[in-house]
This record gives sequence, structure tokens and C-alpha cells, in this order.
Amino acid sequence: MALEQIAKPWLFLAPMAGYADWAFRELCYGLGAEVTVSHLMPAEGFAGRPRRLLAAFGRCHGERPFFVQLYGKYPEHFQRAARALTDALPLAGIDINMGCPAQRVVGSSHGSALLREPERAAAIVAAARAGTHLPVSVKIRGGWDSCVAPEFARLLEEAGASLLTIHGRTREQQYRGRVDLAMIAATKRAVGIPVVGNGDVVDVATARAMLATGVDGIMVGRGAIGNPGLFAELRAALKGEPRYLGGHEVSVELIRRHARLAWQEGGDRAFRDLRKHLIAYARGSLAAAQLRKGVERVSSWPALEEWLDEFAAAPRLPCPGPRAAPSSRQARPDF
Repeated sequence: MALEQIAKPWLFLAPMAGYADWAFRELCYGLGAEVTVSHLMPAEGFAGRPRRLLAAFGRCHGERPFFVQLYGKYPEHFQRAARALTDALPLAGIDINMGCPAQRVVGSSHGSALLREPERAAAIVAAARAGTHLPVSVKIRGGWDSCVAPEFARLLEEAGASLLTIHGRTREQQYRGRVDLAMIAATKRAVGIPVVGNGDVVDVATARAMLATGVDGIMVGRGAIGNPGLFAELRAALKGEPRYLGGHEVSVELIRRHARLAWQEGGDRAFRDLRKHLIAYARGSLAAAQLRKGVERVSSWPALEEWLDEFAAAPRLPCPGPRAAPSSRQARPDF
């Protein structure tokens, strides 16, 4: 399905390394996410040895829109990678990472480091565009240490970008402080292509605030970890779909569904990967500390059921209020 066939506002799941694997993407699709993006993958690797990397982000998702995100700094790698991916997979598009603030990424002149090299960034977009007939999207930040996003976005549009996603912080800010909605609004006004807003969307109120910038869609990242039902809440509030009835009993079955998907993809080793999600699901419980310790035992279906019994029996906080995104110590940020 093409993005244009989906009614706006579009609801994206962010490409969170270590979290947004195939199972979590499938779970979020089932709860209302409309587009997902793979975690960042090296353009150089796909250009040189695509078969070794094609399985790294899990299976695709049938007709549902799915983008593969690439990072790198050499335009020729992006052209070859885009061609290899287009030939190998049913994709909605190719996404280019120019927003990741992690030192291990920017230290090699990748990710948000490209915000300081606009000519190289434009050449990368043009090269990827030359390698595929699919839409090419770009994930950016507001700038390196000051706002340059509107001018940078115009340059990317001229180079052939079909879609932009902007996280409303600079690289220097990392994930500190509040997301700058005015920066996102200015970027949307600067270009004629669709723009997706990203940063601090954790409930309906923050989603509405993001949409007030004029963006065409919302990308949800850390706010969905431990709360993938947020997509159903957003669909109900923003698109008039039936109200999402969550609650503790629903959460238990949702976790089982998540586990089944993870096991379907990875077998018994999936239980170890699932543990970080269980920790996030335990947020809001008065027994959260005990439940966090208990995840260390989860290595099989019986052990998971035992943990779920403890989760179901644990008292909940009476008035949780708006959900906050997990800290960077709990979750690797969305790239």
C-alpha cells in the first residue's frame, strides 16, 4: 500500500534500535500503526553484500507500508543499496538517516553529522533517488547545535526527497529538554513535500500538539515502548475509530501476543530479547521493581506465564496520568 492511500495524519512507528524488531512492528501494526521503519542499516553493507544483511531487520510486512532505513556517508553506496533493496524486498520506500545523535554514529560522519555537510547530504539523496523508483524519505533533526532544518529540508527536497521526518531537537540537545514544535512548524512551511513530526509523542494531547505544527503525520518512538496500545488510542482520537479499551487484563493478553510474535520470529532465543519489553510493560505497577527483577527468569513459555501471573496480580498505580517516554537508560532512542 502506498502512503498516499492512507488518510492523514499518518501514524509511524519510529526505527528504534533494539526495540522495533519484526515482532514489535507487527504488534504495533495490529494496534493501529500505519507505517514502520527498520532500525538503521549500513548502506555500504547493502551495497557490497546485501544477502548477509537482508535478514538482519526481520521479515517484511506484506502490503503494509515498511521503509528500510540506511545510514552512511558515500552517495555511491546509497545508490547501490537502494537498487539492491528495491529488487529484493516489497518496500514502501527507502529512508535515509540524517538524525541519529549517537556518538558511535556521528563519529564516523554518519547520522546527524550530515547536518553539517549539506552538499554531501543532498548528493546522498540524489544518489538514492537514482537507485530506486520508490519514495526516498529522510530523517533529520533541527540542526547540529542550532536550527538549520528549514534550509536543510529545502535542499533535500530539491535533491529528490519525497518525505521528511524531523525530530524537534538539535544533535547537541540529544534527548534533553522539550521538543521544539516551532522548529518543526518552520520546517513544514519550508517545503512542499510531506513532513512527519517526531519527538515526545506519548499520548493524545502530545499528538495533537504535534499535529498543530501542520505536519502530515506523527512518528511515535519511545512512547510506544511498554504502551503499543497508544497507536489504538491515537487512531480513536484522531481518526474517529472505535475507542480503545485498554486496562490490565488487556495488557496481559497483549504481552502474550507480543511473545508469540517474537517466538515465531526467533524461537526460544526470543525470550531474552523480550525481557527489555517486559521491563517497560511493568511501568505503572506498584510492584515494578520486583517485576523487573523477575524478567531475568523469563527464558521459556512456562517462565513467561509465571511472570505474567505476577504482573496480573500486582496492584497498579491509581492515577498514572499522562505516560512519559522511558529514559535513555531504559530504551535506546529512536533514530
